Amino acid sequence: YAAGTSVQREAGILDDTPDDMFNYYMTLNQWNVEPAVARTYCDNAAPTFEWLRSLGVEYKPERVYISGIDTVARGHPPEGEGLAVVRVLDSERIKRGVDMALMTRADKLIEEDGEIVGVAAGDQEVGCGAVVIASGGFGHNKEFIEKYWPDAHEQGDGVWAISGPKAMGDGIVLGEQVGATLGGHNRGLLLVTPGFNRDLELGVPPWSILVSREGRRFASEMAPYTVMAGLFKRNGGMAYAIFDEAARREADAMPAGPSWTSENLLAKAESGEVLRADTLDELAALCKINPAPLAGTVQKYNEDCARGVDTAYFKPMGLRPIETPPFYAVEVRPAIIAWTGCGLRVDPNTHVIANNELPIDNLFAAGEAMGTLHGDRYIGGGGSYGPAVTFGRIAGRNAATAAAKSAGLME
Repeated sequence: YAAGTSVQREAGILDDTPDDMFNYYMTLNQWNVEPAVARTYCDNAAPTFEWLRSLGVEYKPERVYISGIDTVARGHPPEGEGLAVVRVLDSERIKRGVDMALMTRADKLIEEDGEIVGVAAGDQEVGCGAVVIASGGFGHNKEFIEKYWPDAHEQGDGVWAISGPKAMGDGIVLGEQVGATLGGHNRGLLLVTPGFNRDLELGVPPWSILVSREGRRFASEMAPYTVMAGLFKRNGGMAYAIFDEAARREADAMPAGPSWTSENLLAKAESGEVLRADTLDELAALCKINPAPLAGTVQKYNEDCARGVDTAYFKPMGLRPIETPPFYAVEVRPAIIAWTGCGLRVDPNTHVIANNELPIDNLFAAGEAMGTLHGDRYIGGGGSYGPAVTFGRIAGRNAATAAAKSAGLME
């Protein structure tokens, strides 16, 4: 996610700037983020993008897209997706002779006279001039989810994370050992899912309608995934995706993810994981919701389908009446953890901030381990890997400078 890139210009987007991106970022989050850190990202995202491109990551102008809820295309998906970026960066690591210790879990920072001078993994200690904590988030740590992200914890055992299984919040543990402070409490990105499979999905099909426990629609089914979790929170934390037999039969012609195929929905209905009934009143009873609001909601929606306009939420596509029995209800919740927002507070140079509000000497953090960038709303696609690479680059440079000074190679 970047503004003012060469690929944007190739796509005909000539006037997007870091200033525009910063204004969007801060307005979206009502200025409830660290402005200096957000400004650093907005100013350095495009240079970092150009650096990745120079290393061989391929980006095509036709793939630049509006990835958030702004009006400018700032999402830059790489060819080969995120794995391509990892492979290019790992290739550079190998070229530069940087060692990597796999299957080695750091569990302690070594501190002398208020400075970080090394890191330990069990009984192994490594001395160094600076440490960068880039250990990811805590999506697989239930205790940390309860402590640092209560909104996600409220979804219970159905919550699961797309991150690697070792995303346990080790950066928080390491930082707090030396007096680091945290930021980003109760923030992160949750994606809506029926919970059938552990597949990454961004929402519900446009050919369904979302109704709350009260049996009423509360959002466009095509609302950006960046805001969907907040809409769910204000409406009881769960909803039902309602559709009819005609939609189920034709689901494969309107793909919406592996959970929503015609065959899978039928199988889940047979197993009872999807509710099914011959009438809307019977479906409401199965959902334990008031049948009158549901009937009225469906009637109004069907009338809009006949007009070709969603007069309630202006859904741009997927309008189809719900009238062919049997009728279906799929319980959905914001329960996929895409990333966790709580982490170590850092300044714009990625120094980790101590309890006294001053930087901890020679300690830096980047990526999901830092907790000062993200607000209550996700900026859009590319808004997690973009900052990870951008602040990783900044942290690497500043850590190298700190290490050189510690070694007496720089003043």
